[in-house]
Amino acid sequence: MSSNILLDAYKEMTNKDNLVQTLIDIQDHLVPILDTYEQALYHHILRHTLLVGKRNAIISVKTANIGLGKSKAGSLPSETQKAKKLRTLVEKGCVEIVERSHKGTEVRPIYPKEIPGLVPKAVDIENPNIEEVDFFEARIYVDALLEREGGKCFYTLQKINRENCVLDHVVPQSKGGDNSYRNIVASSFDSNSNKGDKNADDFARELYRSGILNLTEMQELLKRIEELQEGKLVPQI
Repeated sequence: MSSNILLDAYKEMTNKDNLVQTLIDIQDHLVPILDTYEQALYHHILRHTLLVGKRNAIISVKTANIGLGKSKAGSLPSETQKAKKLRTLVEKGCVEIVERSHKGTEVRPIYPKEIPGLVPKAVDIENPNIEEVDFFEARIYVDALLEREGGKCFYTLQKINRENCVLDHVVPQSKGGDNSYRNIVASSFDSNSNKGDKNADDFARELYRSGILNLTEMQELLKRIEELQEGKLVPQI
């Protein structure tokens, strides 16, 4: 990313009218893909950059207090833990290493709008592009998803309605799943809880082994998962 683009993005993010939205975007779109340590370290970097009017900051994993507090045993996160989480933040594209020196590591936070595909584009409610619609946020399209699923849990075929259904990511957000119609389904609360971060195909086989689905139902579920991800199960909005 060029220095001019970074400068323009920084000016936009730190504008008073946009700062609050930047923090909202961090909470709504970036935090869900970070674990607890990554969140704490990212916010530590924000504390020494965005919130004090700087684009870069020099941090030391030896001394950085990343805001997790002490464990029950009274110990703080180790230098090794903090170094590992800095690497994973870089791998996830939300922090950039500028330079390493004897002073520490110079880092630059990458804000949600700078991360390709992280923040959903604004949708034209009157004439939405189905490929750009966020089917998860605010449950706006829950009725369309329920209709597509035939009023049944996508996984177990249990009857559900808009009051008791849960919107589930077939590919979990932690594994890169998005909020498109190809990845969001209406499910029961139990299915959502039991699936967790499991691969959808593995969850289907687990449902079969536990007797919740018979062989035919499991095979049909595996087919639905494939069709969903190929974009063949399009809800009517």
